[in-house]
Amino acid sequence: MNKLINILNLLKPSKPLDWRTFLLISLTIWIASIVGTTDQNIRDNLALLSWLALIIAVGLKTSQPPFIVGGIPLSPWTTSLLLCLMIYQKTEITRPYFALKSWPIIAACLLFIFEFIRDKFKIQSPPPLVRIEFIIILLIHINIYCFIEFSIRVENWLERVPEIIPRREIFKPDSAKIGQEFHSYFFKEIDRG
Repeated sequence: MNKLINILNLLKPSKPLDWRTFLLISLTIWIASIVGTTDQNIRDNLALLSWLALIIAVGLKTSQPPFIVGGIPLSPWTTSLLLCLMIYQKTEITRPYFALKSWPIIAACLLFIFEFIRDKFKIQSPPPLVRIEFIIILLIHINIYCFIEFSIRVENWLERVPEIIPRREIFKPDSAKIGQEFHSYFFKEIDRG
C-alpha cells in the first residue's frame, strides 16, 4: 500500500499547468474510453483526446531539465514526433509518407511557438521569427524535409523503373566487347593533322 501511495505522490502535480496534470488527464480519458462506452466512434474520439493530453504532458516535461541540451529544450522534436505518430495513424492508408515528411516542419513551428511562449508573448526587437538562431534552425529543418522527400521519391522511382539498378550480368567478363577501341577527342585531332 505504501508503494502505491508513493507512486501517487510522484504523480501529484506541483502546480495547475504541470506536466503531471496533463498525464493524469490523459490516463483518466484513456480509462474512460475503455470502460465508459461501447460506441466505437466515441471510444476513438476519447482515445484521440487522451493522446493529445499525453502529447502536451510530454511536451511540458521535455522542456525542463534534464531534457535541455546545450540550452535547447528537446520538447519541439519529441512533441512533433508524437503528433506525427498520431497523423500517421490517421493517414497511413491514403498518404503513408505524409507524417514522416511533416515531422521537421512541425518541429520548426513548435520551436517558434515555444520560443514565443518563453518570451511571454512579447514582440521584442527582433521578434523570434527573424532571429538568426531561428532562421538557421528553420533552414536546417527545411533541409531535412527536402532530404526525406528526395529519398522517398528515389525509392518510388526505383520501384517503378527497376532496370536502372545495375545487374550482375552487366559486370560479367564475357558481356563486354574486347575488340572495341576508344579514342579520346585529343587523339582524334592528332590523327587528322
